[in-house]
Amino acid sequence: MQFSFEAVPALPRLAWGARITCRDAVVRVWHGPWVETRPDAFVEGAWDAPFDEFGFDRSAVLAGSGGRLSGDGVLFASPANMYERLHSVDVDGTLVISNSLAFALALSGSRLDPRYHHYYSDLLDHYHNGIRVKSKHLLLADGRHVALHDCCNLYVGRDLEIHRVEKDWKPAPASYSDYAQQLADTLGRVITNAGAPARAWRYRPLVMVSQGYDTTAVAALASRFGCREAVTFRKSAMGTSYEDDSGERIGQCLGYEVASYERSDYARMPGYRCEEFYLEPWGVDCTMVAMQDQLPGTLLLSGRSAESVWTRGGGGRWGLPDLQHPIDMTPGCALGELRLRLGFLHFAPATIAAIHAPVIHPWNDSPELKRWSVGSRYDKPIARRIAEETGVPRHLFGRHKKGGPDPSQDPVSIRSGRFYRWYERTMRRPRRRALILRVLGNRLHPHWRAGSEDVEAGAARMIERYREALRGALDLSAKCTMAPCRYVADPRPAICHYDR
Repeated sequence: MQFSFEAVPALPRLAWGARITCRDAVVRVWHGPWVETRPDAFVEGAWDAPFDEFGFDRSAVLAGSGGRLSGDGVLFASPANMYERLHSVDVDGTLVISNSLAFALALSGSRLDPRYHHYYSDLLDHYHNGIRVKSKHLLLADGRHVALHDCCNLYVGRDLEIHRVEKDWKPAPASYSDYAQQLADTLGRVITNAGAPARAWRYRPLVMVSQGYDTTAVAALASRFGCREAVTFRKSAMGTSYEDDSGERIGQCLGYEVASYERSDYARMPGYRCEEFYLEPWGVDCTMVAMQDQLPGTLLLSGRSAESVWTRGGGGRWGLPDLQHPIDMTPGCALGELRLRLGFLHFAPATIAAIHAPVIHPWNDSPELKRWSVGSRYDKPIARRIAEETGVPRHLFGRHKKGGPDPSQDPVSIRSGRFYRWYERTMRRPRRRALILRVLGNRLHPHWRAGSEDVEAGAARMIERYREALRGALDLSAKCTMAPCRYVADPRPAICHYDR
């Protein structure tokens, strides 16, 4: 087989979509201008090995995606995290694969079904399940399905049969010291890869920092490798208040030049396109638009995923196997379209060895880390030790749990009222939700259905944007009919406490 690449300037910089026809030896790939291509491979991302070797498919620390020829087929590599994935649609002997759900649907002439009211809960389930569930799908309007592929490689032969190939997960660290060294060494290799001279497009490290545990620990790790650029939000929600959360003093301790932003500015930015966040229309990822001028060409280092492995205690809530996430939203999962358009990579260092969360998480309660435990409900000894041993004073971070936009600006919070809080917890459990939906449908909690409608409507608008970008590159004369995107006129910022 062989690749036929076509760079389309109108596409998002890092987006790509591949089309494989049964028994055809040519794999057509349409891609944005910043995707790195070679005759036998392509990639948008960084990983923990020399860039010149182009071995992204062999890494379990890939921040991005790509594909390469392999034998008599093609091996596609998905991101090694639960925030982004690959998407495939099989249409009458033609297989479409893309790093964007909307791009995959545009190339296949498909769309989500406006009559189906469970997209939001389906996506939440997929995130909760991690890679414990291998087969994940979303219903399409014509009765077919789009397959979602998390944290894996996909081998596709000429017969278009897809074979899931698990990432090459490294052995579990033997101790905290082993783990801390693995975090540092791996992050250093990813930063070096992202800025490699052999790249057509290089990425400089950019750290997110706040007064929380996770971003502080990440900033401390990155400072060891010459990273000196950071961004922070001035304020974050804490319960019903909106308080100082600036990481500027922490950044200064570590030698960073910190740029500060106000979360709520995103809605007034000329580059804000609400439909880009269709995968989590209630989430906080849209606030990243406030940083849109600084993000292009960066390797964004965030504190995502750390909640699952760096939190002490949790009563079985944290430290779950197979990258399972028990929280009630999908933070970080809607950042993909903005990332592809602006042209930046997103890497969360806590995803390093996160597959071994059941081994790592108990160390937070170990005698070895007792010195770095503050004993409160908000307690992350692993993160605190990393930060303090790098020189961050204890009193500057990890004092109170904060995160998300100003709660007073949320006009229709689904968290208002004891009943809805109980209902939301109940709806997280697939069996209970199935029973409730079978008996009452979505009438009991209209916001759950509204979230699903926002997913479908936002996806429809994004599909049309991709179709417009591709209009001159291939025949897409059939125009999608779209429902209006209701959250354009009335944006609803969420209160999320898991983006730290």
